[in-house]
Amino acid sequence: MLSVEQAGQIDPWLGQSVECACGKTHSVSIRKVVIERGALDALPSYAQERGYSELLLVVDKNTLDAAGRELLGLCKAAHLNVSLCVLGADERGELAADERVIVQLMLNVTPAVQAIVAVGSGTIHDVVRFVSHKMDRAFFSVPTAPSVDGFASVGAPLIIGGFKQTIAACAPEAIFADLALLAKSPKALIAAGFGDMLGKYTSLADWQLGRVLFGEPHCELADEMTRQGLAMCVDYVDEIAEGSELGMRKLMEGLTLSGISMLLVGHSRPASGGEHHLSHYWEMRFIQQRRRALLHGAKVGVAAVQMAKLYEAAAALSKEAVAAAIAERQARGDVLTPERMREQIQAGYGSIADQVLAENGLAALDATESAEQQELPQWIIERWDEVRAVCGNVPPSGQLADALRRVGGPTTVDELGVEPELLEDSLKYAKYVRNRYTIIRLHQWL
Repeated sequence: MLSVEQAGQIDPWLGQSVECACGKTHSVSIRKVVIERGALDALPSYAQERGYSELLLVVDKNTLDAAGRELLGLCKAAHLNVSLCVLGADERGELAADERVIVQLMLNVTPAVQAIVAVGSGTIHDVVRFVSHKMDRAFFSVPTAPSVDGFASVGAPLIIGGFKQTIAACAPEAIFADLALLAKSPKALIAAGFGDMLGKYTSLADWQLGRVLFGEPHCELADEMTRQGLAMCVDYVDEIAEGSELGMRKLMEGLTLSGISMLLVGHSRPASGGEHHLSHYWEMRFIQQRRRALLHGAKVGVAAVQMAKLYEAAAALSKEAVAAAIAERQARGDVLTPERMREQIQAGYGSIADQVLAENGLAALDATESAEQQELPQWIIERWDEVRAVCGNVPPSGQLADALRRVGGPTTVDELGVEPELLEDSLKYAKYVRNRYTIIRLHQWL
């Protein structure tokens, strides 16, 4: 019988269904995870065992050189019928998980293809995950850099009509992470993977806020799995900074555990909170301004530092101070009514405002304040001791910044390339990226 005590391990959960203490039955569809030197060699034999003789390898120009050609040769040597799809960059020389790239891949999936292999990092995996799900093909993962936690997850973050949204798709059937390959990753991509993991401090706290204030469903197993994956990365930060194979193993194991935690509960709550909302908001604004994209994990790491500052400020407040702050806001009418939220979304999202309004249940012009919204100020005051305890469990922002600095990642918006004005806008508008309770939404009352 599997238990929370095994949350820091990967293999026991593979291919399992678990009756969880949270009341749900969790299923892990991933059958195999290989994180070792020479993991690429294991893919052809696994494909043969599963009866997949027709494979499509999906790469871009960089991952073709990093691993694509080697894997192509290994598959041919194993007498598999294998073809190659090289995803093309856009006019700015970038690859984004958008409609253009999705269609390009779909056109390369012939009726004979049985399994699609993502050879790359986050973007390639997001596209392959979605297309594999829609076209009912097996999905294999070959990470070329430990840059994101989405390798094992079920959600595909896609940019549709300029709006970043996560669409339910499928987890990979198998993951083959070659430590020798990962150790050659650019330092910036390694730092990005660490930044994505560091953001779990604030995403897990945001999930707890939802539980405390709204009774949001919470799973101790998924929480603990993410927490142990995070602890693994923090404990081995020096090895990760060195880019050693041990460091790559621990980072990849942490990223995989985070992905499995999302797979368990069927959503990204254990691993994505306000820090991801800032990251997504910056990304969407960059798209609107036709600017070059920033690394996802680098954005998440910097955003986590910003969220930790909000948590620090909240943890310093007494219940009396909170009650006074809320009363003052209510007295001067500084509260977010549905009408004011609509106005903010229109101001903060421009051409994609309609999609954001729909995400927040505000598409109808006659949308009214819910009973939960009306009761929330009193709930915050009554439950402040528990809320404050959640806030106090987030490490200080300086500690997160120090950890990012050790792996060579950016720690401030200036280092990242986000202007102070955009940061200010994101702290005001990014809470609408997802209809999900986070420290940003709590902070609007304090």
